[in-house]
Amino acid sequence: MTCQDRYGIATVVASNVHAMRRIERQAHDSCPRGVFITATDTGVGKTLVASALVKCLTQRGFDVGVMKPIETGVSRSRKAQSDGVRLRNAAGSCDPMAEVSPYVFRLPVAPLSAAEAEGTAVQLTTIMRVFRALRQKHALMVMEGAGGVYAPVTQLLNALDLINRMKLQAIVVGHTELGGINHALLTIHALHQRKVPIVALVLNQCRPVRTKTARLQEQSTVSLLRRLAGIPVVGPLPYNPNMKKNWNESVVRFAKTAPMKKLARLVLASGQGKFSQPG
Repeated sequence: MTCQDRYGIATVVASNVHAMRRIERQAHDSCPRGVFITATDTGVGKTLVASALVKCLTQRGFDVGVMKPIETGVSRSRKAQSDGVRLRNAAGSCDPMAEVSPYVFRLPVAPLSAAEAEGTAVQLTTIMRVFRALRQKHALMVMEGAGGVYAPVTQLLNALDLINRMKLQAIVVGHTELGGINHALLTIHALHQRKVPIVALVLNQCRPVRTKTARLQEQSTVSLLRRLAGIPVVGPLPYNPNMKKNWNESVVRFAKTAPMKKLARLVLASGQGKFSQPG
């Protein structure tokens, strides 16, 4: 065999090795190594569910990265109580807030409006760059969206597009009140239309149930969603009147409840073989 032949073979082998590594990287990027927590509406408990899930997973020894790509309604006086800070605290993370929450706006409106009010625009490339960097550092990611799946992020993109780009599985948080069935099924349908895998629907009791009629409505909502959702239904999580005053304690307490333990099991089962097991 001539020297030229040997070099030719070596070149082919090297080319094949590089191709295989590129395929492995692409496969790694396509693995849903985490979850994106979205909701049927705003104010239904995404941050509580996300924080309690993160706490539950970290207590099991998993290294969890957190991210709230876009957060609105964050004034200077409440930065310490922002969703991003709460997620970071739940994870016990040292990641800089610029990575946990790359876009933070003052006005409590949809991301597109909040960005326009400050004369800026959300860049998907920035969010994806930060997301990939965090994903490289942690065994699994827990992301929290802003509002529901159709909340506009830019003029052309919404939260559903963001979930799709990240190739993550979704957790849907919904309420138990009248209207909760319609809101939940519409959100689930939207995710299915985009072929986004859904880990579970988590139902949260956002307000105290004070009347027999309200109790009947809640029971009906929960019962029918268990029959019609077509995905695991977790909860309902009970209303906690002291949650805002004692946020950290509430998160720790919720992380130990049966519904949150069930949700953690569902997340780990859905990512079987993709999450690094704790040592």
